[in-house]
Order: sequence, then C-alpha cells, then structure tokens
Amino acid sequence: MASGIEVYSLATMRTEDGLTICVPSSLVREAEDDREATRKLGYVARAAAVFRADRLVVFPDREGDGRRGGEYVRTVLGYAATPPELRKDLWGQRDELRYVGVLPPLRVPWRTGSTPSGEESKTQGLVTEVGPEGRVRVNSPLREHPISLLVPSGMEVVRGERVTIRVSSREPVRARITGKPEVGFQVAAADLSEALAGDGLAVATSRHGGELSVSRLGDLVSDAREAGGYTVAFGAPERGLPEMLGLSPDRIRSAVADGRPVEPDPGFDLWLNTIPAQASEVVRTEEALFATLGSLTLTE
Repeated sequence: MASGIEVYSLATMRTEDGLTICVPSSLVREAEDDREATRKLGYVARAAAVFRADRLVVFPDREGDGRRGGEYVRTVLGYAATPPELRKDLWGQRDELRYVGVLPPLRVPWRTGSTPSGEESKTQGLVTEVGPEGRVRVNSPLREHPISLLVPSGMEVVRGERVTIRVSSREPVRARITGKPEVGFQVAAADLSEALAGDGLAVATSRHGGELSVSRLGDLVSDAREAGGYTVAFGAPERGLPEMLGLSPDRIRSAVADGRPVEPDPGFDLWLNTIPAQASEVVRTEEALFATLGSLTLTE
C-alpha cells in the first residue's frame, strides 16, 4: 500500500501544452473551520477539472499561511484529484481529510469501457512498488491485489504515482501501462517563479491589472495557443498577488498603463483584471477561478 502525499515536482509531471493553475498555500487562511476549508478547496478542484487543467500548483505564501498551510491545501487537493477507487490505498487516514465527504464529485471519466469495435478499455492505477528490470506493482480496479506491469521505454514513475492502464482482458487480466494519466489533473508543490518558468502564457490575476475586454480576449487566446497554453496564478482572500510579491497597486497600474513589466517580476507575461465590473470588495479565489478560466478558455 502506498504512503505519503501525492505531490510531484514539476519535473516529473506532464509537459505538453495545456493549462496550469497556481494557487497560494494561504488559500484557506480565512476559513472558520476545516469543513469550510475543505469545501472551498473542493470548488478549486472542480474548477481545475471543469476547465481541463493539467497541473494545479500550490506555491508558498509563508507570511500569509494560517493554521492550515501548504501541506493541508496540497493534501485535500491531491485527494480530490485522485480517482475514487484509489483514494483509500493512496491516502489512508489523515487528519486533513476528516471532512472530505463535503468535496463535490469531479465527474472526470477516470475509466472507459471497451467499444463494440474491440478497442481496449482504459483505467488508472497507483504505483505501489518500483521493482527491477523496468517492472512496477500497480493497484487498480482490475484485481484486489497489485499487479505487476512493465513500464514503457523512456517513461519514469515513482511510488505513489498514478498511471494510465489499457486493458485487453479482465479474465485473465491482460493489461499494460501506456503513460501518465490522460484525464484529470495532478497537484504539484513549487515556488511561483518555478511554476512560471515553463511554456505557456503566464497570467497574474489582480483587480489592479489591465482590464479584460471582448476585443482583447481574441488576442490573448491566440497568444496562448502560440505559447502552448496558459499558466494562471491567483491570490488568496484579502491577500492578493500584489501583497504576496511586495508590490503596491499603484506600481502595477502604472506599469500596465505604460506597457512596462511589473517589477519585481517572477515571470509573468501580463497582469490581468478578468472581472473589470467587480462590485464586491472581495472576489473569492474559487470565484475568480471560474470567472477567469471561463473567459480564457473560450475558443475562436
């Protein structure tokens, strides 16, 4: 049985084009209790699933962390991102998971059935042991006990990692690992600058950024396609990205108006206000996720 938290470094995760969401470790700093904090993180996981995110990166906001910091946030998000049939094996009993019953279901198609044309079915499995000669033991819905499978050439896996399995027969079991998960998202821990260093149009969300308009959206979608997707960073309640980075709102607004980079710059391509008609004093992070990604993922 696997142990530990399913949180990967960015180097071990998929690198193809897609969507990366960055949220701070202080994400649930204002939650009154663990139940409310878990529910809030469930909405964040829902947004990641709805908008087909590949990665959900939790970056440190050490000055803003409360009683529930990065480990709490990563644990609950990692649990939510795990196929239900693998959660018990991977996570076991943890204090952070006391209220996971309030998490909304992601409804991600973790498994597919075989087709009338004979196409193989797919499922996900959990690597429980890495052995010699390129073989690993994998927990899966196929059998009660782990099965031994060969890792494809050029692919590296670690204990506790999820993999995609193609199944050609269930009795007897005939299956093979084909790669990393093709659906759902993975949770990673990284500094913000590291998360922004990869491909993708890097967007900082803030009410002090440039306003998103209909005319501007088309250019952003085109730029993101050329860059290989988006990396979008969000702040925490009452502690946005400017405060985390030690930036004054005036500095951001001035730089945006002049077309200059906002300094210090961890690697953003632009600062964007995706809710320009905001009437509430505070937009919660989970609300900002749906509003922002709903616009940026529109197609031409």
